[in-house]
Amino acid sequence: MSHLLEVRDLRTQFPTRAGLVRAVDGVSFYLDKGELLGLVGESGCGKSITALSVMRLIAPPGKIVGGSITFDGEELLKLSDERMREIRGDDIAMIFQDPMTSLNPVFTIASRLARRFVFIGNYQSRTRGAQPSRPCERWRSLTLRDAWTITRISCRAACDSA
Repeated sequence: MSHLLEVRDLRTQFPTRAGLVRAVDGVSFYLDKGELLGLVGESGCGKSITALSVMRLIAPPGKIVGGSITFDGEELLKLSDERMREIRGDDIAMIFQDPMTSLNPVFTIASRLARRFVFIGNYQSRTRGAQPSRPCERWRSLTLRDAWTITRISCRAACDSA
């Protein structure tokens, strides 16, 4: 059985005036359908660079110099930029860690997700001719146990806030 996401011996480097920074050096992990994975570690240990590498969002002069990233049977490091854009946001997403823009205590997490789902649905309807999806339908598709209880919102509140 193949894994939904498999990262093998990932290596991402950044050349600097002080020398080569090996930000990610030999990271391997896998994720099966329905599983969650959290990257935990000290500040500067490579968590964000690992996630950005999986998304193929490493900015130059940084570079993924080795390893393999397979998602749903496709080798992400060999895909065209256009194909990666199709995968990002729809199949793979990242919650960026900038606390000033990502997590505002004024907004519930559900309202943030609802807005994102509406954006994705509207984008897909413009680019692929797909029907825009309601945020509630996307929220339910996450299959989180007791999602409404966990976030203390109702489906109606999430949809109305989008």
